[in-house]
Amino acid sequence: MKEIIAMHGWAGDSNQWSNWEQIFKCYEWEWRNYERGYTALSPHIPKWNHNSNQVKLKRVAICHSLGSHLIDKQVLYSATHVVLINSFSRFIPSGKENRPIKLALNRMMDAINTPNEASMLRKFHVKAYKPNHIDADSIESNLINISDLGRVKLKKDLKLLIDSDSLPIGLNTLANVLIVNSEEDNILANQTKAKLAEDLRKHLKFLPKIINLQDEGHSITKIKNIKKIKHWLEFDHAKNMV
Repeated sequence: MKEIIAMHGWAGDSNQWSNWEQIFKCYEWEWRNYERGYTALSPHIPKWNHNSNQVKLKRVAICHSLGSHLIDKQVLYSATHVVLINSFSRFIPSGKENRPIKLALNRMMDAINTPNEASMLRKFHVKAYKPNHIDADSIESNLINISDLGRVKLKKDLKLLIDSDSLPIGLNTLANVLIVNSEEDNILANQTKAKLAEDLRKHLKFLPKIINLQDEGHSITKIKNIKKIKHWLEFDHAKNMV
C-alpha cells in the first residue's frame, strides 16, 4: 500500500498539490491533502487509511516549508517516509544574516489585517515562485478569499515560523527523510538549509537524502522535479546507517 498526506506552507492552500496529486495517482498512490484553511477552503486534517501492520506499507508525509511544523504530529510520527520541501528546523539563522530577515518578518506580521495585507501577500507569493511564473488570477483569488479566521491563523503561524528553533515535533527517528532544496529559493537562507540537514543527521537513525533542484524557487512547479521525488519514494531501498 502506498499513501501520501501533503501539507502546504504558510499562506498557501491545498490547491498547490493539484499536479502532484495527478502524477502520483497515475502510479496508484493514494493522495490526501491537509488544508490549514487560510482562505475559503474548509480546514481539513486527513488521517492514514492503512495500519502499520500491513506488509510493504509506505506512508509518506510531504511537507512544504512551514508545513512540516503545521502537520498533525501523529500523522508525522506514523509516516514511514517524509519529504521536506524547502523546509527548516530554525527559520531565522543564528548568525549575522538574521537581522534583515527578522525585520522583514515583523513587517509581514504588522501588515496582516491592515490595508497593506494584500500587497504583502502578493509580494510573498511572487517571491516564493521565482524564478518560475505564478498565475496572477490565482494570487488574486487567494487574497480576496482570506477569511477572518484565516487571518488569525496567518498571524499565529507566522509567529510559529519566527519562533521555530528545532525539528518538527513528532518526526520519527526511524523515518526515511528526503530533503528537497531549491537553489534559487528566495525565501530560505543557505544557513537555514544547512541547519536542517545538521539537525536531521543528529536525530535520525538513517542519513537523510538531499536533492538540490537548480531551476526551482521556494515553491516546486516543474513536472520533471515532481517525478524526481516520486522516483525516490518508489525506488529508495538502501538505507545508510548514521
